[in-house]
Amino acid sequence: MYRVHHFASSLEAYEASLEEGPVRESDLLVIASEGVVGIASTDPIAITTASGALKAFPPMSRAMLLAELVHDATVIGRAVDEALRHRLPVADQFLGFAGPSHLLRSSEVRRTLTHSDIMVTTDALDRRIAGLRDRAVTVDPETSEGLFLRLALGQLAGARDRLGIDPRPTG
Repeated sequence: MYRVHHFASSLEAYEASLEEGPVRESDLLVIASEGVVGIASTDPIAITTASGALKAFPPMSRAMLLAELVHDATVIGRAVDEALRHRLPVADQFLGFAGPSHLLRSSEVRRTLTHSDIMVTTDALDRRIAGLRDRAVTVDPETSEGLFLRLALGQLAGARDRLGIDPRPTG
């Protein structure tokens, strides 16, 4: 049996994890007001994207997480399931610990692009931008076609810029 403790703040949860009292190692900590779910230990960790006063872990593999943490996969899985039950976003590296009983809503799923996906998409955007710029030269900018071309170029350039921001290869 595992226990779940609810706190008003992550600092309160952190301190309760360090004190000798009702919160014990591997108990779950829920701070709904901050969107944080964590696991109690001498250095309590957050498994949600928000961490508050709890320790956040950088992205790493499942094997590395299990080697780094004092908690086993069962405890981590319970924390993930608790966060998902509260509809709180779970840090990507912990999502693999979710139990089968939780059905993910489409809003909880995050698609991840690989480095190759980003490079191919960037190349396609560059080609499309070049084609639209060539076409824009021949169109009166005051016409509706000119207006739509300017808008399309702005949107494509913005998308291209966003793809260039910290593309993290995932596989």
